[in-house]
Amino acid sequence: MTKFVKIAAVAAALLGTAPAFAATSVTGAAPSATARIIRPLTLTATGSLNFGTIVMNNVTANRTVTVNPDGSITCAVELVCDTTGSFVTYNVTGTNGQTVNIIKNTSTLTGSNSGSLTLTPVGANSVVLTNSGAPGKDFPIGGSIDIAPTTIDGVYTGTVDVQVDYN
Repeated sequence: MTKFVKIAAVAAALLGTAPAFAATSVTGAAPSATARIIRPLTLTATGSLNFGTIVMNNVTANRTVTVNPDGSITCAVELVCDTTGSFVTYNVTGTNGQTVNIIKNTSTLTGSNSGSLTLTPVGANSVVLTNSGAPGKDFPIGGSIDIAPTTIDGVYTGTVDVQVDYN
């Protein structure tokens, strides 16, 4: 019985002792945290994109007419165009110093006598905001259309599809 009591005493002593390793805390360089807060973008437009009157003069292939962002018109051979048109002026507001991408999507102009033309907006690809909020940053957008030998005469209308997003 003496052996049993000694074994039981040894087991109790082992169970009551602290573990051989102790919990330790580790300190080191903490990672940084950042947050970028920006204002939402707003986009407004004034004016309209107007190519003026275009006369087809025995057009033999697709010919391009462009209203440049300064209002001048580039007119291909076999076409007679007005010398100036009008462009759209957009205004974007947001956060000062941020670069804003200008996304220009093609759209369809529908003819009053049937037919359609594809409008491709032209202008800057981005602007940098010089203030937060009003007055915002203005930028002009012109456009190009292709006139085919089969283009039907009439008045063509549609929308200029321009969007903006932070870079």
